[in-house]
Amino acid sequence: MALFIGFVLVSLLGLIHHYGLLAVRAIKPSSDHRPRAAIIVTFIALLALHTIEILGFAVAYKVLLIWGAVGDLASYDRSWSGLIYFSGVNFATLGYTQIETSGAIRLINMMQSLGGFMVLTWSATFLYSVSERAWKE
Repeated sequence: MALFIGFVLVSLLGLIHHYGLLAVRAIKPSSDHRPRAAIIVTFIALLALHTIEILGFAVAYKVLLIWGAVGDLASYDRSWSGLIYFSGVNFATLGYTQIETSGAIRLINMMQSLGGFMVLTWSATFLYSVSERAWKE
């Protein structure tokens, strides 16, 4: 069940990221006319997108912990900042945090790490393509 929940959450992450990238592409200035602005706007917009994705997983963890059927987090002070930290570290560093998981929630944690790796590399490729076009002579 937890693996399925993780799969669904990462699938939603992929959808949100796809439409987020479309939005970033729509708001960024032209790489041909304002190359520096295109890179900076893309970077800041991607940072905002990843922050929203991290916050979304923090909300999902809060709901799952209230539900209680998938396990628990140890060494966690039950604050929103603790959940955001846990989600952010899972998203960006493959889950090595000071907060320990117990129970099936570990599978959701694993799936978030996989999803974070996937969208971070997707974003890096997107930023690289914007930069490459902006830096062409």
